[in-house]
Amino acid sequence: MLRCSWCMKKIKEDKPCYGLNVKFASGVEFDEKDGRIISLYLKTRKTNVPLIVVADDSEAKRNGQDGIFALCSENCATKMKETVTKELELFSGESSMVRL
Repeated sequence: MLRCSWCMKKIKEDKPCYGLNVKFASGVEFDEKDGRIISLYLKTRKTNVPLIVVADDSEAKRNGQDGIFALCSENCATKMKETVTKELELFSGESSMVRL
């Protein structure tokens, strides 16, 4: 079961789930964590949040994504996208929201 990366609520299997695809900034790599969920510290929020690091052989990686934040609603996705644009040490600023 996934947790929303914004509000930290559990996302139940019978509920909608959204993903915010992100690309890491130049020089940021989590290679040893490919295909896993990691706890990532966001300075602007002063907290750790879960991030799915996409596997090298995944479709997401082939499409240029490095990580995915799982989110429970469009509202949480919008807030996370705003935060990602401020975390330039970690992310390139490129992100896109998808319904999973």
